Amino acid sequence: MGKVGRTAVVLGIVALAWLLRARAVQMLPVDYDEDDYLRAAQDMAEVIRAGEWGDLRELNLRPVHPPLAKLMFGLAIARLPPVEKVPDRPYLPGPAASLPQPHLDVARYSAALLGTLEVLLLAILNPLGAFFLAIHTWTIKYTSQVMLEALPAFTSAAAVMSYERARICDVSERKWGWLLLSAVFLGLTAAAKYVYALAGIAILIHWAWVCISGTSGRGRRLLRWLGQALAWGLLSIALFFLFNPYLWPDPVNRLADSIFGNVLFSRSTYVQEAGLPPYQAFIWLIQSVPWHPGVFLLPLDFLIFVLTILGLRRLWRDWLLYAIWLFTAFVFLFLWPTKWPQYVLVLTFPLCLSAALGFTAVIWEPLRSWWERRATRS
Repeated sequence: MGKVGRTAVVLGIVALAWLLRARAVQMLPVDYDEDDYLRAAQDMAEVIRAGEWGDLRELNLRPVHPPLAKLMFGLAIARLPPVEKVPDRPYLPGPAASLPQPHLDVARYSAALLGTLEVLLLAILNPLGAFFLAIHTWTIKYTSQVMLEALPAFTSAAAVMSYERARICDVSERKWGWLLLSAVFLGLTAAAKYVYALAGIAILIHWAWVCISGTSGRGRRLLRWLGQALAWGLLSIALFFLFNPYLWPDPVNRLADSIFGNVLFSRSTYVQEAGLPPYQAFIWLIQSVPWHPGVFLLPLDFLIFVLTILGLRRLWRDWLLYAIWLFTAFVFLFLWPTKWPQYVLVLTFPLCLSAALGFTAVIWEPLRSWWERRATRS
């Protein structure tokens, strides 16, 4: 496929991703947590309209999660006329009956745009993988609602891809530029939702693996990795604080409250009563979204998961960084007590890449080989 043809394919996949997400924006009913995050966005939009940016230091409804994704929604709706605020009711027995319009749709479209950009990133690596991500129903759902997933799903992928570019660059200036960009995206990721910073752990594992895999000078390379990785990690942490103004007045206590709040919630009666097993992430992934009939036009998540399994060998051989990312995320989802379905978005980027490799190995290459043999015989 030539450059023009590949560009056309990429644009077509990105257009498909946007159309499927725009459809979901319009058709999905109000979901759990959308009332919380739209209310948080209203609070932030209020101070943005007033030009009182310093007040953001005291705004972070549901502080167990950092505020950046909520701020994104606030920026999205800031130009809309203010309406009565969504009631602050953290423990509704079900989703809110309704939410104000057009604020709901505008916030949802901002998430859908980021979800589409995530597909574009994967299309740069592998257009078929991007196609699978474009149609993956769990990814569509949670990047088309007022949820926290779309922003960190995009920035975590950007962090991994930027690191990969740094690693393969021969010119040191370019290397450090890409590493800086990777640190920026990882800081943004953690400032949007902590769990997506698993991508940073995958980067560090891969980076160490590459540095110590040689047969000579291993100690020297390891020391060099430690110095570079420490600088990269500290920069990411600094940017996390920079993009998290809620922490500025009292960084230690507010961060501790936020992190321990997640731990306490994961052990709460609410989570325990859900009764979801450790392997629940696999259960989500082997099925398409079981709710909202008629919303998702291509519910092929089971096929994508099967192809992912078939592609793991090639993913490990040819795309080690993304294999480490996928396995790191799976291990976390297995161990972390909270098993909500939106958590699977921490791994759908490398998962869909593996699915593309599985399709190539098991379907495309055998078909092409059969066709070539048939053409030779005739």
